[in-house]
Formats: sequence, structure tokens, C-alpha cells
Amino acid sequence: MNQKEIEQALENKEIKVYLQPQFDLNSEKLVGAESLVRWQRGAIMVPPSSFIPFCEQTGFITQIDQYVLETVCQHMQKWKQKIPIAVNESRRHLYNPHHVEELEQTIRKYGIEAKYIELEMTETAIVHDIEAAKEAERKVHALGFKVAMDDFGTGYSSFSMLRQIEIDILKIDKSFVDEVTQDKRGKIIIETIISMAKKLKMTTIAEGIETKEQAEYLKTIGCDIAQGYYYALPMAIEEFERRYLA
Repeated sequence: MNQKEIEQALENKEIKVYLQPQFDLNSEKLVGAESLVRWQRGAIMVPPSSFIPFCEQTGFITQIDQYVLETVCQHMQKWKQKIPIAVNESRRHLYNPHHVEELEQTIRKYGIEAKYIELEMTETAIVHDIEAAKEAERKVHALGFKVAMDDFGTGYSSFSMLRQIEIDILKIDKSFVDEVTQDKRGKIIIETIISMAKKLKMTTIAEGIETKEQAEYLKTIGCDIAQGYYYALPMAIEEFERRYLA
């Protein structure tokens, strides 16, 4: 794999935008979605793990992220917005002093209100340059965007990040959810995370929900939103539109 292949894939529209629905745990109504990328290389679906790390290493991830944002905004314009969509914010964006301006230009181009776009940052992206992340967070909040921390709990500095960065949405990693109905220590940890998030006025999203038992337990401890195979697999953006917004 090389950068030319990825560039051609983007030009040829082989890079596809998928959405995974998110549901309110109490009402079970659709309340949002996370955008994901897939590479349809002929008859083969290339998994993100095979090309996203390469794109992050080379910096091409910023072009993929912009393509995803543009695609999402195009559809949201047609949908009259309706629900918030989460898009990825690579650590590469933090190096670009013009990135926030580009975000604003993109949503203005399509007439999208900033509150409908959730910017997902990972702990890795934030910790790599905390000062740049703090400045970016301040600017995007001033414009009305919401900021989400993805994969919370997978790194060593997750709680420290919450002290330094103002987060609106906390996405609890699948690894915490997998054994949550059987692991006593895991229950204590996830209950503590959700309690803390509520005190900090953050919305909590549990990722990787695969069973009714997990969903019911998370609902009883006050988690707000869930996404995972129990509810719906990631799907092409056109299928998402037909299934949920038609």
C-alpha cells in the first residue's frame, strides 16, 4: 500500500462513508450517528485498520476526514439536519492553524449549524499536543461545535485529559462494556465513569453494545446513549437515510 493508491481510491470514490446509528437508552429513539470510513476496493472491503494508520502516519488522514465531513454535510443539507453526526478529528488537524476556519467554511457552505457536528478526538490525539488541543477546543466551542472524547479509558491519561479539555460527550470504549454484566470490578469502574460524567455535565455514549443485557444494565446506571451491533451495524450513508430518515 502506498499514498498514490489511497489518493486514487479517494478520487475514484472507493472510500465510502458509513454511519452507525446511536440510540437513546431510555426511549430507544435514534438520536445521532457516528461517521466511519470504508474502502470498497473492487469486490473487497478493506478494513479501516489496514489503511487508516498509514493515512495518519503520512498525514493523508486530513484529506479523508475532510471528505467525510463534506459528504456528511451534503446529506445533512438534504435531510434538513435532523440529527447530530460525529466526525473524526485526527491529531494532524491540531497542527493546522487554519483547520478551525476550514471547518467553519465547510458548514457554512452547506448551511449546517455547528451544533449538529460532533468532533471526535481520541486521547492519543489530545495528549500528543495538549496545548494545541486546548486551543482548538476553545475555538470550536466558540463556533458552536460539540467535542467528544472517543475510546475513553483505553489510555493512561484519560482522566487527566478531562481536567484540561472541556468535553461535551464521553464515549466509553467497548472494552469496558464487553464484560460489564459479569465483571464486578468492571461494573464499579463504568458506574464511576458515568457518575463523574454526569457531574461534569457530559453526555455518555457506550460503544460496542452487543446484547440486550448490556443495554439494560447501562440504562439502569444512567448511561445516556448506546451504539453497537445490538442496535445496528455500520451502514452505507444511503442505507442509513432509507432506514431511519425516509
